[in-house]
Amino acid sequence: MKRYKEFDKNSIRAVLESGLKRDLHMHTYYSDGELSPKEVIDMRVAEGYELLAITDHDGDEGSKEGMVYAEQIGLPYISGIELDSVDELGKDIHILGYGFDYEYYGFTQVLWEIRHERAKRNDRLMKALNDLGYNISLDDLGKINEGRYVGKPTFAKILQNRGYVSNYHEAFNTIFKEPSIKVIKKDTLTSLTAIITIQEAGGVAIYAHPMEQRRDGETFEEFRPRLYQILDKMRDYGIDGIECKHPSADEYQSELLMEYADKYGLIITEGSDMHSPTQVRDYSKYHMP
Repeated sequence: MKRYKEFDKNSIRAVLESGLKRDLHMHTYYSDGELSPKEVIDMRVAEGYELLAITDHDGDEGSKEGMVYAEQIGLPYISGIELDSVDELGKDIHILGYGFDYEYYGFTQVLWEIRHERAKRNDRLMKALNDLGYNISLDDLGKINEGRYVGKPTFAKILQNRGYVSNYHEAFNTIFKEPSIKVIKKDTLTSLTAIITIQEAGGVAIYAHPMEQRRDGETFEEFRPRLYQILDKMRDYGIDGIECKHPSADEYQSELLMEYADKYGLIITEGSDMHSPTQVRDYSKYHMP
């Protein structure tokens, strides 16, 4: 099966916007998901999906492994990743990448730098949690997903297993908001750098789940002007498309995003943002009027 890294932008677009039943946003245990790439693919194939992309956070191991398995079973598949970024208009702006060359030097170098920064942040985070009396060790971190990925979700899982919180999300809403924890940040790519990194590796860059830039207590109508401001900024940066269909957007919001994408000739993508077959995120706040 021909690898999509050899395609041009229009060919990648044709794949992403094909009529195939597709899920272009899935996570595995190489980031903050629970399943292996094979398990994720098998689950979606059993559900009738015909085109898939694994988009782990800031890493391509799951996507690579998924491509090998997809080729073995003859499933259409495209390389994927989700890069975290920051911009003056918002934090945690995620940029999806598709169809890039895994081996492009500039791309692999950026991923190495991201991992290095996360490791430094994790060291500071572990010390801060231990100073608060939670007593987390490197051995504890290595037991979660066999150490394939260590990030805030890993610490949250340990805190849940120890009984300090009742579930994964409670850790983010309580312990991680402690002043000594909240100040610990990792150096994150700018949105422009994330977009350029993907494009220079031969891929297309997609603005992921725009609705997730809504703030707590902010109605959609209050958010709407800022949404278009962010979309315009991403377009100025050269974004190739928008993830218009995502659980954080209801039908009306998806239609607005698709109208914007159509107006400016941007690629339209969709994805479940699946992390686990049992872990269902609460998107209700994004669907409020």
